[in-house]
Amino acid sequence: MPTDIFDTFSFELIKWNKSINLIQEKTENTLYERHIKNSLDLKPFINYESDVVLDIGSGAGFPGIILSIDGAKNVHLVEPNKKRVTFLNHIKNLYDLPVTIHECRWQDLDLLEFSIITSRAFASLKDTLEIMDFVSRETKQLKGLFLKGEKIQEEISEAREKWLFEVEIFPSSAGCVAKIERVQKK
Repeated sequence: MPTDIFDTFSFELIKWNKSINLIQEKTENTLYERHIKNSLDLKPFINYESDVVLDIGSGAGFPGIILSIDGAKNVHLVEPNKKRVTFLNHIKNLYDLPVTIHECRWQDLDLLEFSIITSRAFASLKDTLEIMDFVSRETKQLKGLFLKGEKIQEEISEAREKWLFEVEIFPSSAGCVAKIERVQKK
């Protein structure tokens, strides 16, 4: 019987990883530290009761599924890969999670009112701001929370060529959290 809330998720992810490549096999031994804990680094920036979270490129569920397992009440996952969507639905059903899974590309997403957009290992900051701008046409106070690595300063410089935005960088267990607000094209 699982002793930690993430034990069932970890077991299922490793089992499914053998057939649908959800994470790099070499990171299975550090699953909690590298993937789960890193996803939980977003927790201080999210109101689990009231924020509506949009997780782009959810893949194996980082960070969206992890935040939902941890208690976030309204999480939307966007993932176009059918095999990964099948995995996400399996986890959703195992935990009886209040998540909505959108099997589509972000460009095909029906716009709803989101307060936070997240992603992890999805795209460059410049490209992620394109998504944020697309979503923010409906959501005036959208905040971006992006789990990034060591090249964050390069990504910020590249993004500033096309975008105006406010950014704050916070350390995370596997890099940093880039908190982005007030995005607009130059």
